[in-house]
Amino acid sequence: MYKVKGFKRFLLEYSLVILSVVVVALLVTQYYFSYKMVVDFVTKKFIYLANQSSIIVKDKEKQAKEIVSILSNTPIVNSKKSFEAKEEMLKLFSTPIRYNNNIFAIYISYPDSKYFEVVNIGHSKFIAKMFRAPKEAQWVVVQLFRDTKKQDKAKEVSHFYDKDLHYLYSISKITDYNPYKRPWHKEALEGKGKVVRGSSYMYYRLQKMGITYSKLLPDQKSIIAMDITLDELSESLRQLKFSTGIDMYMFEDDKMIASTEPMEEKIDDILLKALEHNKQAVKSYTKNGKAYFFRVIPIAPHIKLVFKADKSRMMQPYMRSIYAEIIVTLLLLLLLIPIIRKLSKGFIEPIEMLMAENIKVKRREFYKVVPIKSRIDELNHFSDSLVDMAQSIKAYEEKQEKLLDAFIHLIANMIDAKSPYTGQHCKRVPLLTKMILDKVNKNESGNLKSFHITDKEILKGIEWSSWLHDCGKLIIPNSVIDKATKLETVYNRIHEIRTRFEVILRDAQIKYLESIINGVSQEKALKEFEDVKQQLQSDFEFIARLNIGDTKLTDEDYKRLIKISHITWKRHFSKYLGLSWQERERLSQNKEEEILPVTEKLLIDAKEHQIPRCESDFTLYKKENIKMDIPRLLYNKGEIYNLSIPIGTITQEEKFKIQEHAIHTLKILKELPWSDKLKDIVEDAANHHEHLDGSGYPRSLNESSLSIPARIMAIADIFEALTAADRPYKKSNPLSKALSIMVDMAKSRKIDSEIFKLFIKEKVYLQYAIGYLKPEQIDLENIDEEQIFKELEDL
Repeated sequence: MYKVKGFKRFLLEYSLVILSVVVVALLVTQYYFSYKMVVDFVTKKFIYLANQSSIIVKDKEKQAKEIVSILSNTPIVNSKKSFEAKEEMLKLFSTPIRYNNNIFAIYISYPDSKYFEVVNIGHSKFIAKMFRAPKEAQWVVVQLFRDTKKQDKAKEVSHFYDKDLHYLYSISKITDYNPYKRPWHKEALEGKGKVVRGSSYMYYRLQKMGITYSKLLPDQKSIIAMDITLDELSESLRQLKFSTGIDMYMFEDDKMIASTEPMEEKIDDILLKALEHNKQAVKSYTKNGKAYFFRVIPIAPHIKLVFKADKSRMMQPYMRSIYAEIIVTLLLLLLLIPIIRKLSKGFIEPIEMLMAENIKVKRREFYKVVPIKSRIDELNHFSDSLVDMAQSIKAYEEKQEKLLDAFIHLIANMIDAKSPYTGQHCKRVPLLTKMILDKVNKNESGNLKSFHITDKEILKGIEWSSWLHDCGKLIIPNSVIDKATKLETVYNRIHEIRTRFEVILRDAQIKYLESIINGVSQEKALKEFEDVKQQLQSDFEFIARLNIGDTKLTDEDYKRLIKISHITWKRHFSKYLGLSWQERERLSQNKEEEILPVTEKLLIDAKEHQIPRCESDFTLYKKENIKMDIPRLLYNKGEIYNLSIPIGTITQEEKFKIQEHAIHTLKILKELPWSDKLKDIVEDAANHHEHLDGSGYPRSLNESSLSIPARIMAIADIFEALTAADRPYKKSNPLSKALSIMVDMAKSRKIDSEIFKLFIKEKVYLQYAIGYLKPEQIDLENIDEEQIFKELEDL
């Protein structure tokens, strides 16, 4: 009986021990797995925040590089007079600064030891005080003058402007600042034309961390740079902390560039050691009786994020569950496993749903991000914060899109303003493109019925490409685009030719007077003089008529031109004096010792008239697969050569230079960092002069290589050019003639006949004409749509 009792007791004790061990093991196991879930959750949060921070950093860098790239390609920045054009440069540089409060300054260093800078002194009172600016000043234009780049001291002239860019006054002083010794200057030179991001550093003017973006200008000598503060980066981190409660410290190399805490606040030493040893696993430490999780995650080259999370706050939701489960385990041990499974399922599924929503954010599908429903309140809050963040990023992208829109419209307006010969072309082609695209998108018949674009980003890309289709014209000299006569360069050289005629006439007059002195009868000498005078006047009128270029040059005209060119006159002054260095260099290649006076021909084609083409041009043409007839020379300014142009006023070299705008459009647009969706769409802007039969330029693309948007843009470009009433060099065509020309182009497979038919059928031409053509151009009585369709029915 004792043994029985002892056995029972033993069994009871043993069972209690086993039960206790099992309970403790279960509790320890439960605690371990609960803690692991917390760590996993914290890890995912850290990774999520790192991903979001990486997106923010990349977006800000992309925006900064786009601004510098666009500014570097503007005509005024590349003009030799940009340093003196203070107001025009201020207006250009202040535009992006107004849209982005973090841009502190934009500046240019020139190869002639000069320096130009636009500073937003409204950034802080400290800056205004440092510049000794008046209270009403918002902007300061700083110009530095020094004799050489190595000179220590420089003269600094500061010009102050109010918020409306009205000039206030200027002050000057001597400064030690030398831009040529700054890191950004060296980095831009090594960047070879690419936008270079410098390392972050403390701005001495602002006492804030910032980054300089710089780029070598096309002249390969001047450098444009932009300073951006990192305040907005810290604010973005604080917004992320608001929804997660996690502190973040962003470091570039060994310097802290952004933080959720005040920048002057010292961070814990253990975090600095973790940064030094690049600890990328979640660890914990205790300070002043409080425990924290921490981790280091690299998000970009040289940039790392250090995370610190309150351990008790992260574990709080789980500790309550652990305490409750101790009681449940003691009372309902057998039911513990299914309860844990159920609880785990209720926890993991919302996490997975949150990860799925996070993937939508990563794909930039912000409008698809929706809140999840969970029994865990914190996950609901986290889900709500994810939705809020997606909406914030979407709003930010929309803001950036508006800014890019403004820059693109600015470029188009600059092209239209650059020359009266383009009128409102760059504004109207996008209107026509959109009108045609809308009709093609809605079309449900014919070969175009399968073409439908609903993606807003692609539609925006087509709009941008139509605005930028002629951006290459920014590089084409006005003297070529606006050339009104054959002899015109920067000025009309007919005045120079007329002066030579005047010299020859004076020589004839002198000869006449000398003949009388030498005994020849006045009547005979006068007759000879009048004959010469009459012939010279006739010859000059002939040359002047040829210069206009409105009639075709005949063989007889050419023979007479050559005959006139052989008339000689005496030059008594050296042609090597008063020249620019370029002219002097061209003349020195074939310089002969001249003994004055020199007998010159009335009209000449000299070697110095031939301007060679740079090798870099041929490299570009080869790279972009250009299939045009490329003239050997860049320009040929020969007088006989230009006067013998068969019809019109431009040479083959100048015609190529004008058509070259399509090549430069292609080059400019390729250099911009478009998204993957828009890389091909935006390139369509360079194809608006291509033809379906492969006879267009610059790459002789055929039907198989031309997208529908490119074909639409080509039709819009041609129709606008044919009907434009604001071109000084031609009369506007009536609507019927413009359509007749385009019918012929469709029949010869220059343009897409299907799109052109839709253009007629949907009366796009008439809608545009009512809005933008003169009433006298709209001759509907001369337009037979049925006849047009009949002519195109077999195409």
